[in-house]
Amino acid sequence: MSQDQKQELIIEAAIKRFAHFGVNKTTMNEIAADLSISKALLYYYFPDNRSLFAAVLKHISQLSAYSTNEGLKKETDPIKAVSFFLEKRTEFIIRYYNIVEFLRSFKPGNIPKELESLFSHIRKQELDRITAIIEKGKQQNIFKIENTGKTAELYYDFLEG
Repeated sequence: MSQDQKQELIIEAAIKRFAHFGVNKTTMNEIAADLSISKALLYYYFPDNRSLFAAVLKHISQLSAYSTNEGLKKETDPIKAVSFFLEKRTEFIIRYYNIVEFLRSFKPGNIPKELESLFSHIRKQELDRITAIIEKGKQQNIFKIENTGKTAELYYDFLEG
């Protein structure tokens, strides 16, 4: 089995544990035991819980992004696109509730370095999706919005709470 495959198996096991029990209640020992590997091997791939969490978050956000982007490409009605976008976000939150809840423990300005660039990337992707939906609505004269970028940021911030 290649290193990439082992890493993928570890991430999948961590997703199951994190999603079911929560990030704070999952230990590296439990993940290693689930996979019948040594804790040392687990630490070889992920030096700590936070780096594993970053890999999990990256993985699930990529899966969600792909699914959402594919659906938005097919949707020509901007109102339905907003609904689809919100449905996908809701599905993600419900499916990964314990993982999303862990994200709340990070306050702005206190985000670990392992997660800073990932958070920025996810935010940019979400803003790009929202901007594309708004632009589509402007082109169809459904939305009367002057500054698409600012409106997308406001909408994103509203969703984030």
